[in-house]
Amino acid sequence: MSNINWETRAKDRRPENKFLKKKIKELTISRDLWKNKYTETRSSLVGVKKKIETVKKNVQQITNL
Repeated sequence: MSNINWETRAKDRRPENKFLKKKIKELTISRDLWKNKYTETRSSLVGVKKKIETVKKNVQQITNL
């Protein structure tokens, strides 16, 4: 009787485990996508900040003339 108990429980858990594995895969893909978007945006922001600093320096040089 104990054999039937664990077998039926295992069969009952199979669809849930399959669903959870699929969900983990989807979340991992989503997380990686958002992480890549963040790093791209961050690197773009750094580039823009450098350009702003050069423009500020140029404006300051022009106003000093």
